[in-house]
Amino acid sequence: MKCFYFFKGKKGQANSAPELRDQSKSNSPSPSRTAKSLPSPRSVPELYKEKEHNLRVFSFQELREATNGFNRLLKIGEGGFGSVYKGTVRPASGQGDPIVVAIKKLNNHGLQGHKQWLAEVQFLGIVSHPNLVKLLGYCSLDNERGIQRLLVYEYMPNRSLEDHLFKRGMPILSWRKRLEIILGAGEGLAYLHGGMEVQVIYRDFKSSNVLLDKDFKPKLSDFGLAREGPTGDRTHVSTAVSDFKTFIVLAFFIMLLNQHCSWLMQSPMNCHT
Repeated sequence: MKCFYFFKGKKGQANSAPELRDQSKSNSPSPSRTAKSLPSPRSVPELYKEKEHNLRVFSFQELREATNGFNRLLKIGEGGFGSVYKGTVRPASGQGDPIVVAIKKLNNHGLQGHKQWLAEVQFLGIVSHPNLVKLLGYCSLDNERGIQRLLVYEYMPNRSLEDHLFKRGMPILSWRKRLEIILGAGEGLAYLHGGMEVQVIYRDFKSSNVLLDKDFKPKLSDFGLAREGPTGDRTHVSTAVSDFKTFIVLAFFIMLLNQHCSWLMQSPMNCHT
């Protein structure tokens, strides 16, 4: 049994953080760079190496027990790249009350599934913003059943914005609350694009990826399709949305938002709805 076979280092080290390769550096130095030039911004892998100790490394058995064997009754979400379960884990110190978490178990898609998992660890391991979901830790295991890639997030009890907009039986959000949610999500995007040392292109902005905490505060989630922004000699990064459905949902939501903003401007009394 071995872990992190895509990473550098010794085989079989299940409790060591993944060592991410720096893919943003050019193989040859830029001829225009001089000794007096300012240092270039660090890449995402470089920033991750500095902060990797903040993430907790879970064993597969820990997460199996946390979800009662990945019980279907504890499944709270499912997407193209895996299922999400509600679970409880013990604090890292071993003392105190259990912590309620969300555990994403990626499907066994081989290299593609691993790349999605790696991107989440890589990007969520370096960001820190109240409108971005917090990654608590991860698990990576290779055994006779294939690769196992799991992620452990803070639990968001009010599910996603999509659930409240389109699913029956969910509480209806007031327009004021919807505006607060979209503004909060925009703050998260602004932080990714210009609030860090490195620029992150999210590429998967849709209502199902806007999660809501106990106070309906929005947090962007699912960074499997994220990309590092242009740096140095890398002047082009794909910013295409993940699929056509995502584009349609986003365009429709913006249209509704624009219509409601016009409605508020016409009648200030409508702000109370």
